[in-house]
Amino acid sequence: MNKLLIAAVFALVPLAANAMPAVGDMVGMEPAQARAALEKAGCLEPDFEAEDGRIEAKCHDADMKRWEVYIDPATGKVVKVKAND
Repeated sequence: MNKLLIAAVFALVPLAANAMPAVGDMVGMEPAQARAALEKAGCLEPDFEAEDGRIEAKCHDADMKRWEVYIDPATGKVVKVKAND
């Protein structure tokens, strides 16, 4: 049984590497800190701009799919993640 569980965990590791940040994740309030946290979470080459009182980070994942990640500037937490179709 343990071998099956270990195999399942290792099978999911590649999926975790390409995951986007999730709502509630702390990415930080400083641009360099936020950039590093987003890129570590799979949001590559983030470009930041202010939008409706939040910070919007436009980025892409490893498959070149475009994403928008919204950050609360007061807390540094992700408040929304959406695919940019």
